[in-house]
Amino acid sequence: MKKLNLLLILMVGLFVVSCAKKEIPTGVEEAPPPAVKKESAPQTKPAEEAKVPSQETPKLSEPPIFEEVGLEPQNPEWIDAHREELLLYGRSTRPFKAIFFDFDSYYIRDDMKDRLQENARFLLENPEIKVELQGNCDERGSSEYNLALGEKRALAVKRYLINLGVSPERLITVSFGEERPLDPRHNEEAWALNRRVDFVVIKK
Repeated sequence: MKKLNLLLILMVGLFVVSCAKKEIPTGVEEAPPPAVKKESAPQTKPAEEAKVPSQETPKLSEPPIFEEVGLEPQNPEWIDAHREELLLYGRSTRPFKAIFFDFDSYYIRDDMKDRLQENARFLLENPEIKVELQGNCDERGSSEYNLALGEKRALAVKRYLINLGVSPERLITVSFGEERPLDPRHNEEAWALNRRVDFVVIKK
């Protein structure tokens, strides 16, 4: 009887041990371990794509207050359309007005004295400005004679301005004679326009 019980105990022990070695299915698949996400290095843009600080577009400078009329003679249609303006300013830098003369004369006309006083007033109110007094003539007479006459006209204007208080250091004279006509035509109307002294600003 003892042998039978011992045999049963051994058989039960063997059965238990063999069952313990077998895996018990759970019916659920075990999930694989989560993949570790590698941190990607920050991407840098190529040098050519790098953002360049925006630069402001440089502003265009304001147009100058002073503007000299072009040196080339204009066509007759343009001259006729602008004659009143030309008879006021000639080729002067505005707001200066041109001084016109009679034929073969360098004396200041009475109708030009108010203009000279206006020009002198502007110079006295703006002491930083220096002007070139440009003497001009019509085409009659020799080139040498007209150069001398243009210089006399410029000097006459200079003396008048000095008498009104303008410093002579701010006044430069030059003569162009007949070389720079405003009106290239050959008649009295054109010649009257070409006999003048222009005020051209050379320093502000």
